[in-house]
Amino acid sequence: MSTSKYILLFFLSLSPSLVANGQQVGKKIKEVKSVEVTFATVDRLGNFFIVSKNNLIKKFDPQGKVLATTKVKYVTLLEPWYHPSIFLYNHEKQKYWVYGRYFENGKEHLLEPSWAIQPTLACPSNDNRLWLFDAADASIKKVNPINKEVLIEFYADTTKASGSPVYTHLREYQNMIFLLDQRSGISIYSHIGKKIHQIAKQGINNFNFFGEELYYLDGSKIKFFDLGTGEAREIEVGDGYKYALATDESIVLVNQKNRILLFESKQID
Repeated sequence: MSTSKYILLFFLSLSPSLVANGQQVGKKIKEVKSVEVTFATVDRLGNFFIVSKNNLIKKFDPQGKVLATTKVKYVTLLEPWYHPSIFLYNHEKQKYWVYGRYFENGKEHLLEPSWAIQPTLACPSNDNRLWLFDAADASIKKVNPINKEVLIEFYADTTKASGSPVYTHLREYQNMIFLLDQRSGISIYSHIGKKIHQIAKQGINNFNFFGEELYYLDGSKIKFFDLGTGEAREIEVGDGYKYALATDESIVLVNQKNRILLFESKQID
């Protein structure tokens, strides 16, 4: 991202967001039952993933057909964005796994102990490296798992934290790093550690990406934030949902009764 975009994001963060309409939820096209859903995410092709309380992971195609299923002992973070690989991290074991697109040929890797004292979160980078978040000192590191080298290191901004932070998600996207604290919101950093923006909102479950936008569920709305311009828009989906995913073809919602609902994604002028 250019310096001019960083400056634009800074000034937009000081003023009220612009809300632009672009999509709305159309008719319901499918409904799927599930046991208690603990996480939901999507890959760049529109396939979506549902993690249940019993650590069963299901991969669905954009129409809601189950493509693959696997069961693991514990899931801290699931990252399927770098298709065809599926990345899983277990912070209790300090291990991560890389699977094929249907959870085949899983390879287990143990984190290097010298990288972090409390490696709460780990995620892949677009160049086959790893990002780690160390809860012991709030450091974020990019490491090379082959030669064990620490390539980049910086510290998360904890000044916006309300009480003890609850860090639940770490992602790389478009050469930026995103860290979710459920008590203070989403912090966005450049790949060298410069803080670009803070989405200050308590209680965000998770977030995803749609083209140039980051989005998350906020009450009855899916809120989108353009990473290049700082513009915002939203889609009204109604109350009673805990996860929301947006693709070119559909809006996927998980309600409080753990039903997975697929709706048409309608473009509006």
